[in-house]
Formats: sequence, C-alpha cells, structure tokens
Amino acid sequence: MIEKPSVPDIYIIGAQKSGTTTLYDWLSQHPQIYGHPLAKDYPFFSSSQTFKEGLSQFSSFAKKAPKDILALGGEANAMYSSSSIQRMQEVIPSAYLIAILREPVIRAYSAYTYAVERLMENRPFGQAISEELQGLTYEPADALQRDYLGHGHYAQQLREVFQFFPRERVKIVFFENLKADPTTELKAIFEFLDIKNDFIPNLSIRNETKGSHRSKWLTKLTYAKPSSEKLRKLGKLLVPFSIRTSIRQKLAEFNRIEAPKPEFPDDVRSLLQEHYKKEITALESLLDKEINVWHTN
Repeated sequence: MIEKPSVPDIYIIGAQKSGTTTLYDWLSQHPQIYGHPLAKDYPFFSSSQTFKEGLSQFSSFAKKAPKDILALGGEANAMYSSSSIQRMQEVIPSAYLIAILREPVIRAYSAYTYAVERLMENRPFGQAISEELQGLTYEPADALQRDYLGHGHYAQQLREVFQFFPRERVKIVFFENLKADPTTELKAIFEFLDIKNDFIPNLSIRNETKGSHRSKWLTKLTYAKPSSEKLRKLGKLLVPFSIRTSIRQKLAEFNRIEAPKPEFPDDVRSLLQEHYKKEITALESLLDKEINVWHTN
C-alpha cells in the first residue's frame, strides 16, 4: 500500500506583509500545533517550478508532526494568484485556511520598504505606484514580491478562495486587531481550529522590516537567484534544503539593521486611498461586515 503524503492541517494563505511570519510563530508554540521552522514561506503553491518538483519536500514538513497534533504551513503569497488557490484545493482540500488582511494602503508601503531593504526596488514609491496605475505588469516571480497594488486586492483573492474552499474553513483575521489585542485574536483562531483556546504564546514580533542592511553584497548573496537553471539544480544537489534555508535566514537576520525608511508622500497616500475605496467596499460586502479598524486608521 502506497503511503499518502503528509500535508498541513492548517495553512496561512497571506496576505504579504500582514504579519504572517509572526502569526506562524505564535501558532507554532501551541501544544496542539506543530509548525516546522522551515515550512513557512516554502513556495509550494505560489511557485510553478516548486510545485512541479513534487510533494516530497513539502510533505516532509507535516510528516514530522507528532500524532494527533495539527501540522501548520503557510505562504504569504498563497492567496495572491488563482494558480495557488487551485493547487491548494488539489493538495490540502480539508485544511483550515487563515488569511490575515492589513489595511491595503499601509500594506503596499510596507511591501515597498521590504523590497527596498532587499535591493529588489530602486524606484521612489510614488513612481512605482504611478507605473502600476498606468498598467505596468511584472514577471510572475517578481510580482510575488512586488505588485504593490495587486497584493491588496483582497476581495478578488477571497472570492477565488471561496470558490474552492467552504467559508467555514477560512478564518479572516485583521492585522490591526491582531496587533492591538493579540490574546483575544489568538483565542478566536484557536476556537476556529477547535483546540485549547486559553494558550498564550511568547508574543515576540517576527520579520519586521528594519530599513537597511549592513552589506549590499551580503544582501545580494542572500536573495539572489542562480544565473542559470543548471546552477540552481547543482546547488540543490550539493546543499540540502534545510541547510540552504537555515543559512539564508541567519544571514538575512544578521544583515538587517535599523534605518530611516523611504518617504511616503501625502499625495501618494491619497492616490492609494482613492484606488482602494471600491476594493474595501467590495471586501466589506463579501464578508458582510464593516471593517471599522480600517476606517479609523
């Protein structure tokens, strides 16, 4: 009998720069949840290349979960594209999904500052937004990290999620509420997962954008992709995934330093607020609730 691949029972599906890494860490601390330290943001659903390579690495994370413990996974970009959502339905149809939504104007700026810190972006924020409003599109892999406007189109993304997953399996969390009152929000998430709801984890914040780096060379080394497919495959053969990922994470954390973040001009803020007006209204209609925390910020 062929053993069925292990898959996560819980999956954080986004949104990018909305506290997904911090939430993953908090949930992983729960005694009834197992979150492999390298599983967060393994791009199984969002990357066509990784998906084509098969379930082996992806299933290895959940396989390590003790018996009767919920296995956790997640990608900040998982709900961003239709392909990701269809793949999730194919592989984890019974999973609990958790989406964290952040006020889209601030989310776009946070994604931009993160891209600047990682040397993926050198345009002023206003120029980047103006070009996107004028129709600029990115290559798929680049769009996963940038596309500052598109990542905040939550209503569109969630409509597609709801086409493949029943709403009762999808928990919507608002970043601002999680930040202001994490204990209450976590209790609601634990109740959604039907596990002990009075557990309080260490509430440290993870993966905050700091603004700059010690070394440009080290930043490029940490995030650069191999110049050819042959080099990429050779690297995978020579250095196991766990070692590559651990080294990358440690280098990234060491290299990041506090520094003033790029300017967020008032006219760009106003432009974004206007752009997202209809989007927020559509989201409120979809969820059948007013998102008060976004109207007061």
